[in-house]
Amino acid sequence: MCRVTRNGGRPRLTRQEWLKYGALFVLAVAAFGVAALALTNPRGAGEPASPLPARSAAAPTAAASAAPTPTPAATASGTATAAASRLRIELPAKPVFLILGDSYTAGTGADREDQGWAYVVARALGYPTNIDGVGGTGFAWGGGPQDDRGLEYEVRLREISRNPRFVPNVLILQGGQNDSELNNPDELKTATAQTIDAARRFWPGVQVLVLGPSAPQPLAEELRGANTAVRAGAAAANAPFIDAYEAGWFTRANSPGFDADGAHPNTAGHAYLADKFLAAWAALTK
Repeated sequence: MCRVTRNGGRPRLTRQEWLKYGALFVLAVAAFGVAALALTNPRGAGEPASPLPARSAAAPTAAASAAPTPTPAATASGTATAAASRLRIELPAKPVFLILGDSYTAGTGADREDQGWAYVVARALGYPTNIDGVGGTGFAWGGGPQDDRGLEYEVRLREISRNPRFVPNVLILQGGQNDSELNNPDELKTATAQTIDAARRFWPGVQVLVLGPSAPQPLAEELRGANTAVRAGAAAANAPFIDAYEAGWFTRANSPGFDADGAHPNTAGHAYLADKFLAAWAALTK
């Protein structure tokens, strides 16, 4: 029993009281420790620890969500094709056509010149049309075995533009087969774009369409590089491009029936080219 003194004196404890209060203190400390453990680890005894919360799948890391950047080599062809496919031809109220190209445009391989694809197209469209086809020429290749004839497309367009009585407002440039002799894609791309730009200077407002190289198999397989370069040049000049090569107009299955001499289509092949061109033309002008 605790004895309290009066007049502000401090109480004095007996030995038994010291022992009792000491035991109570030890019990209080032990109880406090158990409570602290319960607060810091609420799981029951033997219960496994809770795993860390998983990262939400809806919020991936930057490294996981970032798509790999395609290389220029992988995208150049696709970019040019997509750019060209978005372009259209706005048909003038009074169309006047000029179709300029190589031996294909000249009708080589057909039984008669006027059975060439360009002539078939001109009759089908029914518009005033001049056709200028010279074998062995191209955007950058001037003709001849040594590229020494000087009949590149731009040169011929300049000559035609000197006739004030003929002013085309739609120009179709066909070719690229002979340009494959260059084996220089950059030069061919530049020549294609410059040819288109020159035509626009010669005839302000003229709309230009490019029909890329095509040929029956197996020659077609040799035109891939030239086709890519011509397509890139057309895209650089913002001109629509009809990609006969990538569309696979000539296949190993149909080429035997369309081949005249291993390099040119026969009459049936020219008619086939004309049909393919007219289908592409309809898509470009609708």
